[in-house]
Amino acid sequence: MRTIRHMAPLDDGDARMLGELDLAIVHALQIDARAPWTRVAAAVGADAATVARHWQALRDESTAWLTAWPTPERWSSSTDVAVVLLDPRTTPDVIDRVSALPWVLSADETSAGCLVLVASSGGLAQLGERVREIAALGARVRRMDVAAAITAEDSGWRLRVLSRQQQRALRDPNRPDEARAPRPDIVAELAEALDEDPRMPAASVAKMLGVSEATARRTVDRAVAAGLLRLGCDVAMPAAGYRRGAVLWARATDAEAAAGHAARLPEAHRVGILVGRAPLFVCVRARSLTALPAIEEAWGDGVEVVDRWTVLRSIKRNGHLLDAEGRSAGRVPLRW
Repeated sequence: MRTIRHMAPLDDGDARMLGELDLAIVHALQIDARAPWTRVAAAVGADAATVARHWQALRDESTAWLTAWPTPERWSSSTDVAVVLLDPRTTPDVIDRVSALPWVLSADETSAGCLVLVASSGGLAQLGERVREIAALGARVRRMDVAAAITAEDSGWRLRVLSRQQQRALRDPNRPDEARAPRPDIVAELAEALDEDPRMPAASVAKMLGVSEATARRTVDRAVAAGLLRLGCDVAMPAAGYRRGAVLWARATDAEAAAGHAARLPEAHRVGILVGRAPLFVCVRARSLTALPAIEEAWGDGVEVVDRWTVLRSIKRNGHLLDAEGRSAGRVPLRW
């Protein structure tokens, strides 16, 4: 496991901006990480060999990578989540150790301190114990908020490069829109098998699960269709033009409706309803912080934003440790 290297803050001119074809390929893989290159090529308007070559270059640069994400549906059925704020005086080496924990889903350095998401499958008592473990590493815990619901998380965020027609070209006509969900233990096995390589061939998945290739393919499709497994693609945000991020805290008369509306905002990549005075927790990314007023206005009436934190740097996202330019610099398999 590789620890985070703390680098100098990213200078706006340092990151290589991804080209139009690169962004289109990433968007296609965000929609369907297992789509054959021929189908991706048809969607992005290039030949399959060119698409495969561009993707290999993105992987070699660690600018984009495939992911197997835990979805809100899996969280709601088996997981408790806490949003934990560490004191700004927490030292980089301590943040390194916190980020290396397998049940820390994400870590972001913000203007208010380091914000980490902690997960537990053993109930609220275990969640509290894990926050104490973080404190035992030397981190100063300023605040802990338990999530009542996770409405959206990073796997649902899209680049929005492809047109609707291009996105339709990605669709597998044989994949069901709805399907009976596999058993939780099967989903856990699938997540384990696809964690290292979401494009793992069905034959390899079948061998790991001890089933036929056709059964393995159907099981993956059913898990994805049921929302219990989301296979996609992540990208270094600065290279995609998203150099700024913010955390919004808000109140609303109807928190559930407001969270649902926030999840549909194109800039929102993480939305939760927490147990606290300002229960709405929304992480947004944008090309400039000047976009924040428009984002808040688009959120709709009846929402009162009570605080705003600037994201200075993303340190960990869904098990991937990120360097100062947002590239994947290492990986900690998620276990909670």
